Amino acid sequence: MEWIQAYKHKMDLFLFQTLSSMLQCSHLNFPPTLAVLIKQQSSTDLKNLEDFCELNPLDKKGNDAPLLNFLCAKLSIQTIQLLLTHQEVEKIYLDREIHSFLDVASKSIGGAYARNIHGLSGKGVTIAILDTGVYPHLDFTAPTNRILDFVDFIEGKSTPYDDNGHGTHVAGCVAGNGLASKGKFTGMAPESQLIGVKVLDKKGNGYLSSVIAGINYCIENKQRFNIRIINLSLGTDSLVSYNDDPLAQAAEKAFAEGIIVIVAAGESGPGCIITSPATHPKVITVGAVADRKMELIGEELAYVYTSYSQAIEGLIKPDVFFPGLCITAPIPPHSILHDQLEPFIVDKNYMSLSGSSIATGLCSGTVALLLEAYPFYPPEKIKFLISQFQKDITSKPHHFKINELL
Repeated sequence: MEWIQAYKHKMDLFLFQTLSSMLQCSHLNFPPTLAVLIKQQSSTDLKNLEDFCELNPLDKKGNDAPLLNFLCAKLSIQTIQLLLTHQEVEKIYLDREIHSFLDVASKSIGGAYARNIHGLSGKGVTIAILDTGVYPHLDFTAPTNRILDFVDFIEGKSTPYDDNGHGTHVAGCVAGNGLASKGKFTGMAPESQLIGVKVLDKKGNGYLSSVIAGINYCIENKQRFNIRIINLSLGTDSLVSYNDDPLAQAAEKAFAEGIIVIVAAGESGPGCIITSPATHPKVITVGAVADRKMELIGEELAYVYTSYSQAIEGLIKPDVFFPGLCITAPIPPHSILHDQLEPFIVDKNYMSLSGSSIATGLCSGTVALLLEAYPFYPPEKIKFLISQFQKDITSKPHHFKINELL
């Protein structure tokens, strides 16, 4: 136990508590290894530590994020103890679980106005959807395939798929062209391009390491695919400052590289803790609201169910509210959501879902329209434009409408 106290400063709170419990309660049945994220000093090479992650037969390397200085692995306690003494290790984090956000539209935000009056459709803008995957739905693949790439950090597959359905629905809110519904269910930016990054499994769960690896991929391929936006309709408990949160740090790095990061606030309700990485001041944090009638632009909002509160640092979040109740968008056949939520299926190819995940997709599509209109605006400028609609979180949420910016 002495070594745990001695190196407490090089562990996050979750790893420190877990190791302490394992050593104090050795009679309990703990796993032989722990999944961790190893952050290396920025001036060193991750390869210097790779050999240390294979010292024990139980050790196994995972997804790395070299641009973010993170090495991922499942390690024995003995290997973790050794790494804590290494001078090139800045900190070691427990690889915690990540979850998609979901409860059981475009027109009310001004999507039709942007298309019909200003001719905006998101053309030339690429959005990376870090989620359960993206199914090659007709609304993405016809008349041309707008899924530019697909990378899978869960199963390692190269062909686009979505065994859960959450990611496809979010992608439809962003970029569905409504072809399978004759234009009825059209997303915000129907000519924008998509990158599917599968970081969550079929149950909608993942780990810090998979999401961080996904963000690393986006930074690495930013120029290749013109990735301007990362959509994160997911999150995890936020019990520490964003300055000591590896997922929030990864989001900050993407922002610094010129990528706008848009994150769901979560579904806990007013006054509850905002999840990570939505706590970071540089990301656009999106809350969900519902209107009485979606088809009436300007109708007063009737319902708020998303998380909104102060983050640990006192920062007020979300930054903006978008519709998130009963939004209809594409769904993969035979996915978990398709099979388990059959009453919400619409016209076989679509599903009606609710949550801040959905609101986040609509926000990402809206940002794609703004980037098409103002392609040289940096992330800071776009965040300012979006956030100005919600200056006081304690007052009644203001409904975002893009026509007020164009």
